Amino acid sequence: MKKKRIVAVILSLTMMLSGAMATGVYADELDGEIKIGLSCAITGNFPLAGQRTKEGVDLALEEINANGGVLGKKLVYTVEDDQNTQTTAVNVVTKILNEDVCAVIGPHTSGNAAATSELYKNAQIPFLTGGSSPKLAEMDNPYFFRIRPSDTINGQVAAKYAVETLEAKKIGISYNNNDFGTGGRDVVIEALEEAGIDYVAVGHNAGDKDLTGQIMQLMSENVDCIISWTDDAEVVLTARQLYELGMDVPVIASAGIVMDQVLNLLEPEYVEGWYAVTDFVSTNDDEVVKGFVDNFNDKYGYNPELYASSYYSATYVLADAIERAGSTDPEAIREALTKTSELKLPEGLYTCDESGDMVHGCVVAEIKDKVPTMIDYVTVE
Repeated sequence: MKKKRIVAVILSLTMMLSGAMATGVYADELDGEIKIGLSCAITGNFPLAGQRTKEGVDLALEEINANGGVLGKKLVYTVEDDQNTQTTAVNVVTKILNEDVCAVIGPHTSGNAAATSELYKNAQIPFLTGGSSPKLAEMDNPYFFRIRPSDTINGQVAAKYAVETLEAKKIGISYNNNDFGTGGRDVVIEALEEAGIDYVAVGHNAGDKDLTGQIMQLMSENVDCIISWTDDAEVVLTARQLYELGMDVPVIASAGIVMDQVLNLLEPEYVEGWYAVTDFVSTNDDEVVKGFVDNFNDKYGYNPELYASSYYSATYVLADAIERAGSTDPEAIREALTKTSELKLPEGLYTCDESGDMVHGCVVAEIKDKVPTMIDYVTVE
């Protein structure tokens, strides 16, 4: 068996065993450690995102080390809390880069990834992020790798679904005025303009507590569908106020709306029938996803969501690259990451392109009684 596929084969077996793995079976045989870094928002404005991130990484490390580690060594991490702010992210990444790591996972959001990109580039250390803004691929950083679908994909799919499936004629775009929101907005607008569809775009800021003005503007423009592209806290506010103001049109939201920590803050009627373009739903009946969901549930007592899936998958992507590189040299790992090809994980099929993007499709889901169910998986070339 070729060494480059060892991690993928181990993962497949682990998925099929669906939680039956005996943790630590090879622990005594591991010789030394390989250290990676992890930057995630353990505290801040939405700490559950960081908790789920860390849980996904912890489960992946447990599985990997129980199955022989990487290069015969135990894969471990040093973790820092970036609090989901750019200033803190810069500080903690600087600290991580001084701790003899060979690669780093995080930070997550597009703004934090952009703020720390030059640190990684100057240190020549590869980093894996779930920030989805298309602008990240324009940073000219060969050490950047995205482990979730870019909003170039998500935005196109959202616009296409609104026009072709929901048959919308005038679309309202509600977006966050940050890197994530404006990146998604721009992709959606480009797709709608190409399709000749009228639209109205209204923005808001992270931390806003009232979107009445923006929603009333969309109502006055008589939009017949809304595409919402915003962060977790603001999507909760959007859903509640759309319902309270009686705006009854189809809504397609970005990925955050499918996560339990978001849905748990909403009444079922707020998001009944909403659609989402996302990268992961735990109800997906794919065998790899089902195995991951079972293992995660066995360990933590609840189902995973996209942060857990993304960074569980990212840990396996990184372990696979280190194994294929045959080295802990960051440059060798970076080169191996660029050659990642058809690695099947819960997040999707990983194949790295010239921009560092690794996932090239997304899930379209519909929410019924606060349960997101996959309708389709769409790949965009």
